[in-house]
Amino acid sequence: MRLFFKFIAVFLALSLQIFPQEEPKYVKVEVASVIWKNQSTNELFPKAENFSLAREILDLEVPQAPEINLDTIELAEGQVKIDFEFVEKIFDTSSEEELEQGEVFVPPKVYRLIDKKEHELNGTMRRISQIKDLELSNHKSWFQPLDNEENTPFILVSDNENQCIVKVFQSRYPRIHAKCALGTDVLKNSYLMSKAEFNVKPLVGNFEIKETDEEVKNIESEIFILDEQRRISLDEFHYFDHPKIGLLVGVYSYPEKDD
Repeated sequence: MRLFFKFIAVFLALSLQIFPQEEPKYVKVEVASVIWKNQSTNELFPKAENFSLAREILDLEVPQAPEINLDTIELAEGQVKIDFEFVEKIFDTSSEEELEQGEVFVPPKVYRLIDKKEHELNGTMRRISQIKDLELSNHKSWFQPLDNEENTPFILVSDNENQCIVKVFQSRYPRIHAKCALGTDVLKNSYLMSKAEFNVKPLVGNFEIKETDEEVKNIESEIFILDEQRRISLDEFHYFDHPKIGLLVGVYSYPEKDD
């Protein structure tokens, strides 16, 4: 099924070239989730039933080496395999843009995990991780278009104990919407999209969420929820706070601004 969506994505990319589109603006996003251990608080937290962070969430693409040879196609056990990495380059709707000084702007690969060596906040994250009773995890980064809220997906930051998603989008000003939950599996009520599935959403609409067992669905449990949206400026680092959980988010211009 996921392979089917990749085929559709290729044809969608080809069709989009027929219609001129405004060149998108890109940003680099970097995040990490936080759990506060052994923290006491007098705050009362609600019990929730069937809580969901979002209906659809994009699971970031993990870079992989191309499977196919330079001819882009090979036969294996009577089947044809296509190197979608190669095809993506052919039908890439974004083109190189010449800058004023004669430099060439190359759009980044979006919604794909960036190598940790290229993170902006490695030193900062190491220092934060030394804070007593703080557990820092899920440090990751990616590029994305800075689009409007409707066209921008929530990105899966963590599917572990502190389940978190984040959306970085453009309204009148850039904004971050951070959502986290601790205490129960809230992702069971969401559909985790691949990048190929997200690319074809304009054609297929919403994806179907599989129903879970009724006995599991109707259990109420205490749940710690962080749900905050704020206006930001680019090239800043933000912390979304909660007595039990938190989310660190940095959003940076691409290409990087000269100092």
